[in-house]
Amino acid sequence: MKPVLGCLILLCSLCLACAHPVTSTTPVALTRCPIAGVAPVDSSWHQVRASGFTFCVPSRWRPSRPASDSLDPRAWSGKEGSLVWGLGRPDSVGAHARRAAEISVSIVPGGTVGPGTVPSSGRVSAPCLEPTTTPYTVDSVVVVVTQTACHGTWMTTAWSSTPAMYVQGEVHSPEQAQLLNAIVVTIRFSSPAR
Repeated sequence: MKPVLGCLILLCSLCLACAHPVTSTTPVALTRCPIAGVAPVDSSWHQVRASGFTFCVPSRWRPSRPASDSLDPRAWSGKEGSLVWGLGRPDSVGAHARRAAEISVSIVPGGTVGPGTVPSSGRVSAPCLEPTTTPYTVDSVVVVVTQTACHGTWMTTAWSSTPAMYVQGEVHSPEQAQLLNAIVVTIRFSSPAR
């Protein structure tokens, strides 16, 4: 009797361990990006509705985490790279650089990194580029764009302290970093209720 009871307990334990909980997710209804004239943004891109702001991502990018309430998912990815959005302060660029330093590929360094520019090609032995910051204003909000490249990973963070928000992305080539720049310039803020 004891071996049968032991097998039954083991079987129940395995069933519980292997069962995947059903997650309740809100389906994402993709909305066309309303911003035109910002290359390469076009009507095929879709808008991401965040808390108090929006931005657009390429049409081939998909959510990589479930949505919540009336907001779109906080994480998006495509073959070019990935990004997350959030409220509050973003992970520091230094934390990004430390994570990227774990990747053992050569960096492709360059000159100035800012909206519209990315590190140029050419290999050097330096582990990481110094982060650059470029502020710009959209909808009366100052957005600071911080960019760096480290061991083959280009990192871009657009953030604001009022409202406290961020969009943070990672890609793996200078051309893909241009795509992150295009995403950043689509950030728009909701008008305060009057």
